[in-house]
Amino acid sequence: MFQLLLIIYLLPVVIIVVLLIRFIRWLLSLALRFICWAVPRIFRLAVRLLMAVWQGGCCLWRYYRRRTAP
Repeated sequence: MFQLLLIIYLLPVVIIVVLLIRFIRWLLSLALRFICWAVPRIFRLAVRLLMAVWQGGCCLWRYYRRRTAP
């Protein structure tokens, strides 16, 4: 009798725990997939921004050197 009561009370708990674990695994896989998608794009964007700043700085430096040349 005690075992039947234990099964009746623990079955919903086990079901909720299993569903919670599956949900957490799904969220982790979704986050990993998003990170694998976003990190290369953010890296490329940062490199492009650095290149644009570098080229702009070189252009301004040339303009400044031309104006201040004797």
